[in-house]
Amino acid sequence: MSWIKFTPRISLLCWVAVLIMSSALPLLITSNVKASEELNLIERLKYFFLGKRPRGVASGRQRGGARRDRCPNVPDPLTALVPFDGDGVPFVEQTISDRPTFWFYIPYLPISRRNAEFVLIDENEDDVYSVKFPLSQQAGIASLQLPATAPPLKEGKKYQWVFSVICNPLNRSGDATVNGWVERVPESATLNTQLKLATLREQVYIYTQAGLWYEALATFATLWKNNPQDENLKKDWINLQQNFGLTRIDLEGWTNYSLTKSRNKSSKKPS
Repeated sequence: MSWIKFTPRISLLCWVAVLIMSSALPLLITSNVKASEELNLIERLKYFFLGKRPRGVASGRQRGGARRDRCPNVPDPLTALVPFDGDGVPFVEQTISDRPTFWFYIPYLPISRRNAEFVLIDENEDDVYSVKFPLSQQAGIASLQLPATAPPLKEGKKYQWVFSVICNPLNRSGDATVNGWVERVPESATLNTQLKLATLREQVYIYTQAGLWYEALATFATLWKNNPQDENLKKDWINLQQNFGLTRIDLEGWTNYSLTKSRNKSSKKPS
């Protein structure tokens, strides 16, 4: 009789254990997903960086390119932090921002007192934005933020940007120059909803899945800067810089240049 009475108690305990395990299972799965996401953050960015683009690369007026400049020799050259194809030609990267942030590795020290120039060119090869500014920040990764006075990018339009360091003002053919492309695309209602509910880390995933490099890089950089003690993010930040061939790794985040109003109006350039 004692055995018969004991059996229901064992069964009840078993059911309680099952219920506890069932309630804990979603938390366990969520924890595993978070851990997986933590490990896969840089892999996702790498996949995006190395992946092909259906829109490919664009041709157009080139200012600079792969040629010898007249700037001092540096371990790592002026570098645009954008994905490129096997020949080093940058892809046409998309953005949902009307005034995106552009990212570069600038190797020159402020003591050199050099100026830089940023130019934005539309599909008609008109300069829609052009500005010169002094390189007053320390060497390393820098972001360039377009001001509210800059003309907003139009949806469905491609723009070429050109960033130059002026090493000899009397002979601009010796500028250290990099260039790339950006295309503004509309933000879908689904994407907008996802972003509103997402953390910064989740936003990086969302942007990579949506094919938005400029937003993905800016969000990842902000995530790292907000969490400097996170060893995984630190490794990812180092890994990302290495993807661009940089050997002088910047562990202090980055500097920012808030650009000013265009120095001239848009103008048609002769071919």
